Amino acid sequence: MKWIIGIAVVAALAVGGWFFTRGGESAGEIRIETTASQTGNVRRSVAASGAVRALVTVEVGSQLSGQLAELHVDFNDTVEEGQVIAQLDPQTYETRVREAEASRATAAASLELQRASYQRVQANTRSSRLDFQRIETLAQRGNASRAALDNAQASLDAAEAELSVARAQIANAEAVLQQRDATLAGARIDLDRTTIRAPINGIVVDRAVDEGQTVAASLSAPTLFTIAQDLSQVQVDAQIDEADIGQIREGQSVSFTVDAYPGVQMSGEVEQIRLAPTALQNVVTYTVVVSAANPGQRLLPGMTANMDIVTGERQDVLVVSNAALRFRPSPALADRSDPLPEAGAGGPRRGGQGGGRGGPGGQMARMAEQLGLSQDQQDRAQQAFRSAFGRAAAQAQSGGEFDRAAVQQEIDRELQSIFTPEQMAQYRELARQARETRPGTIWVETAEGRLEERRVRLGINDSQQTEVVGGNLEPGEAVIVRAREVRE
Repeated sequence: MKWIIGIAVVAALAVGGWFFTRGGESAGEIRIETTASQTGNVRRSVAASGAVRALVTVEVGSQLSGQLAELHVDFNDTVEEGQVIAQLDPQTYETRVREAEASRATAAASLELQRASYQRVQANTRSSRLDFQRIETLAQRGNASRAALDNAQASLDAAEAELSVARAQIANAEAVLQQRDATLAGARIDLDRTTIRAPINGIVVDRAVDEGQTVAASLSAPTLFTIAQDLSQVQVDAQIDEADIGQIREGQSVSFTVDAYPGVQMSGEVEQIRLAPTALQNVVTYTVVVSAANPGQRLLPGMTANMDIVTGERQDVLVVSNAALRFRPSPALADRSDPLPEAGAGGPRRGGQGGGRGGPGGQMARMAEQLGLSQDQQDRAQQAFRSAFGRAAAQAQSGGEFDRAAVQQEIDRELQSIFTPEQMAQYRELARQARETRPGTIWVETAEGRLEERRVRLGINDSQQTEVVGGNLEPGEAVIVRAREVRE
């Protein structure tokens, strides 16, 4: 027990010694680390992975059950549409064809017999009709009795009834013959299906059966081969998280690698964004289809592609380090910081509020310059903006809501009658880029060693730097990324 107390005393003395030696030291020098704002390139991307597959893959099956007598293709064989790739044992189906042919011949003979019988009944009917006509003439002259006339009438009626029966028997025989024809056609189709043919031009990427194996096509067709149509073009099905899917657009460029060829960068393009979500353990993803060329057919179905989908790229823009956006001065630096300069002070303001190029007039001037607007187009566009925002502001003042989306839609409709289709497409792209901006704050160190806060508008960013699209910052200024205390 005494040794435990001794250790506690030593620890207390050590802590007290640190407090009086370290804790009592005066604050050391604060060293500020800066990096110059500069013009550079920013490339924003979304990382994803997915499986490589052929554009069109067809599973070739069998509609019939039977034993595989012959296999004519193997893995990696090139096939053409209609080419025989396998053969089921046809004996059973050949027997069914012969049976159907015999049944059809019987039905055809029965039809001929009924037609002959019809001709005989038809002749008897003509004879009965002539007899009736003669006796009727004699009865009118008084040379034949009433009983003889009635018997002749009954014979004629019976002959006509037999004629109707003969017609019905012919119709029945014709229907039976058609049934036998259909049965024969079905048997021949089944016999033809014992020969398995390639449905498309392509390459056999999988063979699931061997020669002599029996396949059973009961509820579903068994898969015999898998044929990829064309491996010179492939696609990758990437799973994109719901937080990133809003950045994905059709036509965006994609770079990717596969483990089989480390260091080899391959390129593709976003072809389709599928709307059906996939939820797995409360994580929602969407399938994005990326098409890519496959020269030399190096990419094989099933390979995993690690992709970077380029969702934004800027060339020759003002950029700052991402660390500068995280910096906030400590209380020890408060006496070295200056308040935010007023509008118009401290040099030009890139994108600020006021009468410079950042204000409404400056924005219209930039848009006119980028879109190549005439003076008439500028005047009409300004009027469209004023009218739309004026109506929205009046509605908000009367108690309604300021619907920015509705305002943008109204402006878009008005500008369609002012801008050319090319100018309209450029305007929508500029509007999309503007929606991607956000406010930010950075700190710069002036030549006098003072810290100055700057409000800026930020664009896209990558892992190291962020685009500055507006605000009071010029290239070459010392942007603070870190401040640390240095003790001697």
